[in-house]
Amino acid sequence: MLSKILSFIFMLILSLSSILDTPLYGYESKQLICDNNFENGFYVLSQQAVNNASVKLGEFKYSDSTHSPSWMIAQWNSGPCLWAEKAESDKYTITDGKTKWVTYNPVDNSVSMRLNAANVYNGAPAGETEWPHLLLEQSPIRDYSVMTDEEKAFYSCDSDHLVMSLDIKISEFIDTTNADGINAVQYLAYFYMSAVDGSNFIWFGVNLFDSRGYQDTYWAPDSVGGLMIYSLSTKDTYGLNCRSLYRNGKPYVSDEWVHIEIDLAPHIDKLIKEANKSGVYSEQIRADDFYISGTNIGFETHGNYDCTVEIKDFNLTSYNK
Repeated sequence: MLSKILSFIFMLILSLSSILDTPLYGYESKQLICDNNFENGFYVLSQQAVNNASVKLGEFKYSDSTHSPSWMIAQWNSGPCLWAEKAESDKYTITDGKTKWVTYNPVDNSVSMRLNAANVYNGAPAGETEWPHLLLEQSPIRDYSVMTDEEKAFYSCDSDHLVMSLDIKISEFIDTTNADGINAVQYLAYFYMSAVDGSNFIWFGVNLFDSRGYQDTYWAPDSVGGLMIYSLSTKDTYGLNCRSLYRNGKPYVSDEWVHIEIDLAPHIDKLIKEANKSGVYSEQIRADDFYISGTNIGFETHGNYDCTVEIKDFNLTSYNK
């Protein structure tokens, strides 16, 4: 309860600071996500990995920036390859024309992502594995081996505050055409918690949208890779008023941007306590055993849905005294 109160006070101070355009007194800060406005484009990844490593097929660029992309588009288990089937693409859009669209809007630096999983399942019920993904990914955010001690303090999962923020909206949602099987459109942000000594890895998830409605906190092994996943509840993400992207019993389709701002630090503390309580690791772990090594944001879709989500101003800011 105390951590919730302290986090609320910090977020209130942070909001006032943003409004007044003044720094937080006594804190130094660092933006951890590179190119958080997506201005330098994307590498497009293959759906096949080589030696467990992603394969870059090419660059989707739409500006005159001389910087290489910090972001990658991952498209696991999602049918036609974006890079191979991009004939219908234009300057600001890459698409195979049937299944996946990623569009950059230079007016507000937003990115629209559409995944038509109905074109992947073709009406068949969805199973428990190999569901379609469409993700924007950044990994590694920064190479830990070349960080200074000051940088390591900011990237540490033991930072005083780790504030994730973004604006998001659902611009289109077409419901499933088959009620059988597993049916869910999930849109999440994940942050990669890597052990400093390389021994452990945890997927730390922020639940942004789930077509099934409000979700509880989740702590379990990944069904594919066996690594542990911890994801926040809808209430944790959106606060007490739960003005989420699921309202009145259905997905909230609107032109309205929904702003999300949440301090992840107290939730990382909860994760550490849960991990130690469950005994999933051979030893007790601490927050400072881990650092933020990467992130992804996007779709994991089970079933014959067609959904479009737009995001902008995706930030993760670390604060330390």
